[in-house]
Amino acid sequence: MKKKIFLILLWALSVLLAPGHGAAEMQAMPESELARVSGAGGIDIALDAVSVYMFTGSFSYTDTDTGNAVALENMVLSNGALRPALFATGNVDMDGDGLRTPLTIDVGAVDDPASPVYGKAMVVLKALDWLQEVHLHADVLRFCGQELGSLDLGVIHRPSYYWLLGAHDVGIDFEFGQRLSIDTLRLTYNTLNENFALSGIHFGAQDPGAPEDPATWQMTGLFRIGAMAEGNPATFDVGAGADNLAAVVLNLPMQGAIRVENLQWGGQSFGPMAIDGLQIHRLNLRFIP
Repeated sequence: MKKKIFLILLWALSVLLAPGHGAAEMQAMPESELARVSGAGGIDIALDAVSVYMFTGSFSYTDTDTGNAVALENMVLSNGALRPALFATGNVDMDGDGLRTPLTIDVGAVDDPASPVYGKAMVVLKALDWLQEVHLHADVLRFCGQELGSLDLGVIHRPSYYWLLGAHDVGIDFEFGQRLSIDTLRLTYNTLNENFALSGIHFGAQDPGAPEDPATWQMTGLFRIGAMAEGNPATFDVGAGADNLAAVVLNLPMQGAIRVENLQWGGQSFGPMAIDGLQIHRLNLRFIP
């Protein structure tokens, strides 16, 4: 798996750094205009009701020094109703604008001299009409050998998203935006018929509805990680720091809104939660193996 991920990253960097991409024009546009542009210098991909049903016996992350691990066991990927997960694009209108845009992949350079990333080569992947019905269930969530309970996540809906990928000296610049809703995130305890659950989770740019009344909520726009046009991309780097320790370093600036219709814990409902106007200019994470 590590070799496969390395090869994918190597291919992406070779595309970004290869000569000749400067002739392709890519202008910064609002979401409404992006929806009306097809991949003139790239490819369009349409998916018609692609179904995926997957069972995984165990998925784990292990500390090789201590042997401690976090694991999900007996995982099932479905639509949450004993049917395969569903994906479609190119034949669905998810934002009600009358267009059915496919997934597009383009390579180009920003041609606005006033932009902080003027002339920067980038790969642009956008799916502005994306139908997705995905549910993940794990019979067991295990942490350091301790069984914590079962986990449910879904149904996950993501009607639109995009990626911008570029390169800097020793790493990758990126921006990721999406509108996302999750019906439920639930952890059911082992020996008790109780659970911790978040219901009606929404990510986007903003929601004009009253924070205390989920019936008025209507999330719009995209929750964004990284801001290429403002010269503040999210970044991914691998290398040694001042302490000479090899590490993976992430910087994840983000902005948008997060709302949860209800928090339930141990059978007690705590009502809705709202985080509006979220603006994180810098969030540094360093992982040392």
